Amino acid sequence: MQRFGKALKNASDENLEHLVRGVYSICKVNQAMAQGKEQMVHFLDEEIRGIKVGDTGYVYVIDSKGVLKIHPAREGENILDSRDSSGFEYIRAMIKDALALENGQVGTIRYPCFRPWNWIIVAGTYEDEIYHSLYETERFIILMGLTALALVFLLTITLSKALTRPIQELTDVTTKMIEGDLSERVITRSADEIGILGVSFNRMIGQLQSYTSELERMVEARTEELKESREKYRDISRFLNNVLDSATVYAIMALDFYGNIIEFNRGAENLFGWKKDEVINNKNISITILPEDRRKGIQEEMSKRTITEGVCELEMYRVRKNGAHFPAHTTITPIKDPSGNATGFVELVSDITLRKALEKELRETKEFLENIMESSVDGILTTDLKGKMTYQNRAMEEMLGYTREEILGTHISRYYVRGIQQARDIMSLLRKSERTENYEMELKRKDGGIVSILTSLFLLRDEEDKVIATAGIFKDITKQKRLEARLKATQASLVEASKMRALGELVAGVAHELNNPLMASQTILHVILKNLPQDFPERERLEIIRKCNDRIEKIVEHLREFSRQTRPEFKEIDVNQPIENALIITRQQLLNHNISIVRRLSEDLPKVIGDSNQLEQVFLNLISNARDAMDEITGPRELTILSYMSEYEGPPMVVVSVQDTGQGIPEENLNKVLEPFFSTKPVGKGTGLGLSLCFGIIEAHGGRLEIESQYGNGTEVRVLLPAKASGKE
Repeated sequence: MQRFGKALKNASDENLEHLVRGVYSICKVNQAMAQGKEQMVHFLDEEIRGIKVGDTGYVYVIDSKGVLKIHPAREGENILDSRDSSGFEYIRAMIKDALALENGQVGTIRYPCFRPWNWIIVAGTYEDEIYHSLYETERFIILMGLTALALVFLLTITLSKALTRPIQELTDVTTKMIEGDLSERVITRSADEIGILGVSFNRMIGQLQSYTSELERMVEARTEELKESREKYRDISRFLNNVLDSATVYAIMALDFYGNIIEFNRGAENLFGWKKDEVINNKNISITILPEDRRKGIQEEMSKRTITEGVCELEMYRVRKNGAHFPAHTTITPIKDPSGNATGFVELVSDITLRKALEKELRETKEFLENIMESSVDGILTTDLKGKMTYQNRAMEEMLGYTREEILGTHISRYYVRGIQQARDIMSLLRKSERTENYEMELKRKDGGIVSILTSLFLLRDEEDKVIATAGIFKDITKQKRLEARLKATQASLVEASKMRALGELVAGVAHELNNPLMASQTILHVILKNLPQDFPERERLEIIRKCNDRIEKIVEHLREFSRQTRPEFKEIDVNQPIENALIITRQQLLNHNISIVRRLSEDLPKVIGDSNQLEQVFLNLISNARDAMDEITGPRELTILSYMSEYEGPPMVVVSVQDTGQGIPEENLNKVLEPFFSTKPVGKGTGLGLSLCFGIIEAHGGRLEIESQYGNGTEVRVLLPAKASGKE
């Protein structure tokens, strides 16, 4: 209402502003027309008197002293001290504000100042007229408000009845639903919120009725199941009682939390000698425990372990009613209530006297067998199906040089010289025949040595006849192999000696047979040369024949000396002499094989202590090997024989070097050439004993044999013999 009155006042103020601006404009026009002030006052008095402001308002002119210049009724009066109903000197304030305004500017109460005439033009009306419409409007609004309140009250009563009726119905249906009657439904009369609530409530009641029916059906079914379960429980209880009674070997006892016996089956009666009626709710389980174990707190320990671990198993001695002790295996489990707390225990006890006896017998048998295996001079080992070592005896440790801790868990192939291939070959044999005997193979020792063994291998099976492991018995035949090799070498040496003896006899016979005609030829040739003059033309040829006869004589004489079977005779000799003797025998043969001979023998070598025939045999063998090696090449064939003093540190040695330009010895065979019967020559051309015999002869002379060869570049064999200063006397 206050805002409405203010709006009316603002509208009146705007009308008054337009009015006073019009009067102000008239004054300015008259001044511009240069009319006199009196004439202007007369004109304006008529004009202003004719202006009406509303029903009671008017326009008047006042000067700065408060004198009314133009006024419909009070012209000439001074109203400077006039006050309004509140006592405010509004004329004085108006004049003050008007004088402060610029020319043509309208004040807040519509009073512009016309400065040329010192006039203040004022337009106004009475407040009663201004607020008359406001008061009329206010009365209308109050009337309308009362009417609206009456209508609201009537509508509220009507709406309340419309709203509370379905809510009351909803409340009634809810009350019946609480009482268990789910057949009632809310009647919905509209589609508003109450109607939607009623539909939802009806749906909820329908679902509750469906759930209730289903729940009732489930309860009935569960009740029936409980009845069946009760019957089943009775059957199970009878079954368990029958099981307990039928377990005559095992003692089954139920105990409360403190160990008091609450169940005691027939097996417990048989095992402990107590009757069921004697112990149930009358005895504690401690009657079956040894007194010393009770003092140690074994019963409390068993209970604690059962509660914390869920089960307690141990072996201990128990006591029968007659005081006899027996070993027993005990298993204890807790009896728990629905919340999981232990309320008692179930104890299962079995007599293990027989098992203990069998274990003792088995242990003694095992120890007996282990003692046999550990005492065996042959190595014994076992492996699993993956080839990993699981056992080895003391003899096997000594054979390989590995301790048991080092070897267990490792693969057997690492100890075979042939490695994994050897293991595969052995498993292939065992799969075919399950066992193999007198199988020869070689093992590697920890120190790198090689051990020759003779083994018997076989598969191990379990009680179900499944293969579970392999086992082997290993016999070290390294010494036996060496003795066999020596025996073979000795036998070969004897055969060679027999051949040499026969050859010597043959050579001696041949030499004897050749010597007779040679002597005759030499005698006749001597007589012919003696009787021929010095200038005889054919004399030179006859001299050549004589020289050839002399050479034949030397060869025959050497063959006779070589064929003599004398015991070795060590004496001071020039090492070049057996070399020369060997070349006399082989020179022509070498030339026949297109082999050139390079001979560089030192003349000032010290003497050596040795047997000339044996050394000659060595050099013959070396020259023969060099000849055979160069038979296979097509390039230059050259045999170089050197003798010189050794440049090695240590005792002085005389060196004889035999070099050829043959094919050379492959690297893999270089370490085998001194072994008896090793030969790379075709069958029938060599025995494989030559170098081994040479090695034995040189070793007997206190020297050594060195061989250097590079395949494709020839071979050099050096014979080193001690000079006299360090040799034998």
